[in-house]
Amino acid sequence: MCCYKFYTQALKDEIVEKMDELLQENEISSRYDMSRIHSYQTEQMYEVEYEIEAEKKTCDEGVAHVLSDVMQKKVIQNVCDRFLRSREDLTKQERHEITQAFMMNNYLSRQEGISYVTYYFVYLPIYKEIGESSSLNIEGWLQFRLGKYRTLLTDILEQFVEDYVAKKDVVNFIRIMREASLLAVPLEEVIHVVYKKEGKIQIYDKNKKNVTGHYIKKYCKDLLLDSTLTREDLLLHVLITISPKKIIVHKNHNMKSKQFMNTIEIIFDENITYCEGCTFCQKEE
Repeated sequence: MCCYKFYTQALKDEIVEKMDELLQENEISSRYDMSRIHSYQTEQMYEVEYEIEAEKKTCDEGVAHVLSDVMQKKVIQNVCDRFLRSREDLTKQERHEITQAFMMNNYLSRQEGISYVTYYFVYLPIYKEIGESSSLNIEGWLQFRLGKYRTLLTDILEQFVEDYVAKKDVVNFIRIMREASLLAVPLEEVIHVVYKKEGKIQIYDKNKKNVTGHYIKKYCKDLLLDSTLTREDLLLHVLITISPKKIIVHKNHNMKSKQFMNTIEIIFDENITYCEGCTFCQKEE
């Protein structure tokens, strides 16, 4: 028989729920009792006591996983709340989206596995404490024993937010490009986009003539000096400049990356069609 006592102000329901899942999953007999022991400032302090009929090592591991689940989720939420509160450049909706996405990327429950970071910074210290004392003050542990984990999460979140903002800027840019393309006078009625076997993209005019190099030289003269731009960046600029009424994509099964076509689809939308096989495709094999 293993006995444990947990003290918490606000996480009693989460602990009981997770413990019930663990015990039912492993068909372990147990008894638990909850009592309110005293007031702490404006919060009530609760004592949650468990008696579990299983060997100690099994109990310690299971209980440590439960507490690790509860605490890592709470820490991630607290880190997001504190960090995003200072980002006045983000809307309330954007902060919510970032929190949800960051939680999804960094929170792993016991059933999903455990990350290297969570194992060493959360689970292992809790497992050792549970093994030695069989009791834990949850909020005290959150405040004073998970500082390194909180610092690491903050660093990860900072980069996560920067990536989110950069992606948002790209989406806004694409939206502007789409609006511009709708207003632009088409320089070509039809453009054929062909994916070669190695994934290389070529563009052809309405007469099925390869105009890739010609158009890059004609419309990307100033951009060719920028070594950071890829071939796909140049072709995107060409298509936006030409703003064709119709784009026909051939042999898209050779596509190595979807990023280029995803961007084209956002900008040109209903003007894009995909060829399912034609004489031109066979000729370009």
